[in-house]
Amino acid sequence: MKPLVIELDDRAVCLARAGAVVSSAPAVVFDGGAPDAWRALRSHPTATSSRHLESVLTQPDVSEKTLALLTADLSSRLAIKQAGERLWIVTPAVAEARGLGTLLGVMEGFAAEVDGFVDAATAMTAALAIERSAIVLELGLHHSAATFVEVSAGMARRRRSVRTERGGLIELYQSWVEFIGAAMVKRTRFDPLHDAQTEQLLFDAVPGLLRDVESAGAATAAVSRGAERFEVELSRDQFALAAQPLTREILRLIHELRPAGTALTIAVPCVVSTMPGLAEEIEQFVDCELVSVPDGFAAAGLSLLDLPEHSAGQPVHLLRRLALQAQPPLAEAVARRRLGGRRAGGPPPTHILFEGRAIAIGSEAMVVGRAPGSARSVTLPDGFAGVSRRHCTFVRDGEDLVLLDHSSFGTFVNGERVAERVRVYSGDRVKLGEPGVEMALISV
Repeated sequence: MKPLVIELDDRAVCLARAGAVVSSAPAVVFDGGAPDAWRALRSHPTATSSRHLESVLTQPDVSEKTLALLTADLSSRLAIKQAGERLWIVTPAVAEARGLGTLLGVMEGFAAEVDGFVDAATAMTAALAIERSAIVLELGLHHSAATFVEVSAGMARRRRSVRTERGGLIELYQSWVEFIGAAMVKRTRFDPLHDAQTEQLLFDAVPGLLRDVESAGAATAAVSRGAERFEVELSRDQFALAAQPLTREILRLIHELRPAGTALTIAVPCVVSTMPGLAEEIEQFVDCELVSVPDGFAAAGLSLLDLPEHSAGQPVHLLRRLALQAQPPLAEAVARRRLGGRRAGGPPPTHILFEGRAIAIGSEAMVVGRAPGSARSVTLPDGFAGVSRRHCTFVRDGEDLVLLDHSSFGTFVNGERVAERVRVYSGDRVKLGEPGVEMALISV
């Protein structure tokens, strides 16, 4: 029998069976008996919990109340589990080993035996069956994370994960609600954030506004108070501006994991790929492929596999390595596109911009460092920490410009460390050493 799989992404906890997602809802619990706790987040903030799942997975010590909330949440979701049906759990990037042990204890409390855990990024990469390594982005309710998955010899292996507490869906929605409220005050003199009910109405309206912005480039936000109706028209650029803090965090996570210039796959949830402003920013990852996946994709892919059963008395294992296995039934829900086509097709860099000077690169190799010792060179003054005597070289390769790194402390392109050589483009920022010195590449 194929397993029932639950994917513990607190933004959308999904259950999948036989390749289909059978339920999906955020990990939000309201103790006031409301049927939809998500719709009580702003109107009843003190009675609503949205951190119980992440707390159990990440914190060494959690309160009895938090455990009770998680027990109530998971037991209600797993009511669809059939007698004798095996259970596997897809774990997010933020999950710690101790947290998974606590989670097992919670599961045993309502007789839900777990066969094993699988890392979410590994499961997603294996189901996509891609031919090159991947960075898998995770957007939770209160965090963002990215995981580097190495693909080689037909296997997907999780290597490294990074996270940030500055991003998350609730924070993103709140930033949009605040900018809509400010625009409405300016236009109508009515403050929708003064009352919890109207604030909740705006919070609930965000997904529909995003769909309108995506299709038409603009949307109209409206709230009512009695017989009065207040509305304001908003552009896609305004939504993009409000989302910039999270956009910057997402780009930082990808830069931190990606070796400079490496062509790989960037897998993101659909909710991220449609964020206003992100599509333009993510184009900087030239030659990479952007893959947008629906919620529950990893769980659905895993539910199609023949996974081993857990033996009594043996530890429950966390799998961070899986064989690549394409799942054609799931492929239609995945959107793919190549990144950086416009940027790669633009004019190559002609000058280095450093300390207000534009230095022509020319056709000969140009060496940069404290004592480059070359006819064509950029000599940097002493005092820059981490800069080598011969730090790096720019050379022409046909119409392209290539950077070669010779340094001890590293050369970074747009925040990504160069592994020996990388093709560079106009607009790239090159940092020599740590903290080092920064210069820009421009085309004149």
